[in-house]
Amino acid sequence: MQAAASAAAQARNAPLRPRAKSVAADLVTDADAQAERAAAEVIRSHRPDDAIVGEEGTSTNEASTRRWYVDGIDGTVSFASQIAGGWCTAVALTDVHGAKTSAVYAPDDGLYTAERGQGATRDGEPITVRDPRPLNDAHVASFFRRDRLVNPGVRELAHVLLDRAGLLRHAGPGSLELAWIAAGRLDAWIQPDTDPWDWLPGALLVTEAGGRAEITGRWHIAGPASLVDELVSLVT
Repeated sequence: MQAAASAAAQARNAPLRPRAKSVAADLVTDADAQAERAAAEVIRSHRPDDAIVGEEGTSTNEASTRRWYVDGIDGTVSFASQIAGGWCTAVALTDVHGAKTSAVYAPDDGLYTAERGQGATRDGEPITVRDPRPLNDAHVASFFRRDRLVNPGVRELAHVLLDRAGLLRHAGPGSLELAWIAAGRLDAWIQPDTDPWDWLPGALLVTEAGGRAEITGRWHIAGPASLVDELVSLVT
């Protein structure tokens, strides 16, 4: 992960050329591909037979049952705008049993790691989710960009959360928000139509930190079990 973050930081010395993908608020820069490529090269050097799937198009060894999901820069809008603490790099390894290991690295915040059955850490120190509290007291991270609001039920759920959550927030990088839940900084996370590289790294962190992470329809939800149950009840 440090290799990807280093490549991203170096790319800032050249024009980033941010450009929109799906909508104006969905950006990609040259640094995204450079960071993904740096992470993929490290993985290939150690695990040449494993598959790699990257947000920016990396695709190798598709038949392998071991698959690495890579997001070179999660939070590109913040990265391109040079907002401190608003981006990270993330990776997760899956096998036939699901997510096996993951890492989320934010240069301004540290390295979060998890291993299936072995717990979660931040900079080597164990982390745990917050004690559960009801939704009307909870700090909930979500993501309601314009192109997501047109999908069935998304706009309606956004209004429900505005009315029901103690605090609704969006920092930008979903993987880092999930890491904050694992570390007890946020209560819960709910997003629609989430890509695997934005979900798998942080979801394993949450479950290994004592929380729950599950997919219900188009909704990806994480946090302490009782709060996840309350959020699931809103979408079912």
